[in-house]
Amino acid sequence: MNYPSWWPKKVRTKDIGEAGSPPSHQSRFQKHFFSWIDKRTPLSQQVTLTRKNLYIIPTKTGLSFFILSFILWLLGTSYQNNLVLALSYLLISLVIVAIFHTYTNLAGIEVNVLGVKPGFVGESIYFNLQVKGYHVKKHDNLTMRWWDGEPETFNFPAEKITQIQVASVAQKRGRFFPGKLLIESVYPLGIIRCWTWLNLDVSVIVFPKPLKVPLPTQFAGGNEHEQGEQIAGGDDFSGLKAYRAGDPVKHISWKHYAREQGLYSKVYSGTLDHQHWLNWDEFSDLGAEQRLSAMCYWVLVFEQQQNPYGLQLPGTKIEPSLGDSHRLRVLSTLACFDISPGVTP
Repeated sequence: MNYPSWWPKKVRTKDIGEAGSPPSHQSRFQKHFFSWIDKRTPLSQQVTLTRKNLYIIPTKTGLSFFILSFILWLLGTSYQNNLVLALSYLLISLVIVAIFHTYTNLAGIEVNVLGVKPGFVGESIYFNLQVKGYHVKKHDNLTMRWWDGEPETFNFPAEKITQIQVASVAQKRGRFFPGKLLIESVYPLGIIRCWTWLNLDVSVIVFPKPLKVPLPTQFAGGNEHEQGEQIAGGDDFSGLKAYRAGDPVKHISWKHYAREQGLYSKVYSGTLDHQHWLNWDEFSDLGAEQRLSAMCYWVLVFEQQQNPYGLQLPGTKIEPSLGDSHRLRVLSTLACFDISPGVTP
């Protein structure tokens, strides 16, 4: 994924909780198996399902099917009953046919990562994927899920591109890695399971969960500038500027657009009394994580009220502003803030 240059590059593992590895209580066999998978399927944003990364094994129903076929074969050979032998051979042939059909149902599918929108702790993060099947037959009953996500079933038409969303719940703030993506199918008979684990190169920033708290009584605007200095985001109209992505929709000058004079945004100005600073030290009655959640809440409030706001954290300062890009920058800084031992709790 491509991120802005101001996004933190290093985030503590214990804060983000990487979900791409098996839990510590898993068996040694599973750890070796996933290590082997990592070597066969390196990290990538595009993966095609082939015989190199697809695996086949009987389901529980399939094992019962095998046992029944074997018992029938024993009875048929022991009592020289051709009818029982024919039934046994028929069941075995169904198993062989099911292996090819189940494999074909997944083989040839191409999975591409499109992107993902940031979210908040405790919410479902929806990862956008593009799936394309190259076979002339459609792909039915494919189940997909991330490592800790809930399974979802999809049907993909033949030789067409389909965009889907596969969700995973983020439990911690910071950069979130959903882990491996499981794709499996037992179609058509349910006796053979074909599956794969994909290492997709995708991650997302997870913001702190907003915590509704009152503003500190000492909360006030910045005092580093002279009173009366004009800033963007006030109440007084001061002119027009060319529209840029992220500008508030309600500031668009629709009259100029209707006259085919171009797309412009209205610029408002006011004094510094209209801007606010979210200061780490002014939320001293809260714990470290609660401070981040409280500031996250007030970022959303100020953005909704169109009040310019800035951020002051230990070692970090973002000047007051407004807009989607500013909101994303502030929330991402809160999400990736490292509460080190030197930071005052």
